[in-house]
Amino acid sequence: MNNRRFDPLVLRWARETRFGPKIEKLTAEWVESWKDISSTIVAEWESGGSEPTFDQIKKLAEIYKRPLAVFFLDSPPEEKHNPPDLRTIGSHVNKTLTPEALLVIRKARRTQQIAADLYRELDEKPSFKYHRFSLNEDALNLGERLRADLAISAKDQFAFRTFDDFFEYVRSRVEATGVLTLKSGGQDSFPTADCRAFSFTDELPYVILVNNKDFEGAKIFSLAHEFALILLRQPGICNNYKSFGQSRSIHPIEVFCNQFAASFLVPEKLLLEHKLIHGKSAISKEDLDRIAQALALDFKVSRVVILRRLLATGLIPSSLYNAKTKTWEEELTPVRKGTGRFSLSTTIKKNGTTFSGLVVEAFQKNKISYAGASDYLGVKTKHLRKLEKLINIHAAG
Repeated sequence: MNNRRFDPLVLRWARETRFGPKIEKLTAEWVESWKDISSTIVAEWESGGSEPTFDQIKKLAEIYKRPLAVFFLDSPPEEKHNPPDLRTIGSHVNKTLTPEALLVIRKARRTQQIAADLYRELDEKPSFKYHRFSLNEDALNLGERLRADLAISAKDQFAFRTFDDFFEYVRSRVEATGVLTLKSGGQDSFPTADCRAFSFTDELPYVILVNNKDFEGAKIFSLAHEFALILLRQPGICNNYKSFGQSRSIHPIEVFCNQFAASFLVPEKLLLEHKLIHGKSAISKEDLDRIAQALALDFKVSRVVILRRLLATGLIPSSLYNAKTKTWEEELTPVRKGTGRFSLSTTIKKNGTTFSGLVVEAFQKNKISYAGASDYLGVKTKHLRKLEKLINIHAAG
């Protein structure tokens, strides 16, 4: 008879879903306040050689970011798998995600489940505007078609003062299709070396999370790239926004999504009609830096994306494209450093207007408690009423 209170498989599951498969990830920096515990001792617990005390389990729950109750289960609970790993840049040295990224993915899953539950409580059904597209579609044409369908205005795009303003503008159009969009940030930050974005398409509502540590132009491209994955119903963890042509080493889905995103953000006709290149048959090497930077500022994308579109339209040769991609930094404007101060506006940007509005609606209709709404949105209860008013302003706008 097994008299164990804590099943070794549950202990292993809890550790791997927090730190990944390698127990070495459970380093001193993660358990520095727990001087008598090492990865060797944890491995012994997971093999059944010994069993942790109740106090030690309480500490594991704190470190693994799991409710205490899960450690009393007879077996690991069923959870949805992480999105497929579509990363190709640096993947040979970054094969596993950091604990920070794993935790953010878990939290995004929780947000997706909370949203699904709230829709049911409100007698609403989550949906997505578009049918499933295939890789046989012309990605460039699809990008332009959906841009037009979502009424993304060139006038607005050029008029926005900052990259972030345009990001939120495009984000609102994407959320209008039924997608939840999230940003990492604050305590939910993770390195861009892990990935630039990821998405869930295994159940409604579909979810996109963009890494807010990334460069401004990259975040906009990430959003469009992940939107393409949702159109294909292909979830993924992504970091390659450089590959636009077929290659044995690059997944065709990633190439498709890059082509879609480039066309979605920088349509060919709009590019060729821009005053800086209108009527030109070619752009010289001497003029390229100046023109590309100005175009990047107008379109609110990276210079690399502009460079690719200039190549695709025949305005620069492949030799110049290859030379520039090796010397330019990928993005134009790095992400701004935050002040570290609490901001309700930042909270809405992190959670997205759709999810924030869903929580507020459920709260207003007494479907969830005051404490529940605060927990779901990650704010203290004292801020909830102000946040509610701000969300209503966003919704009205």
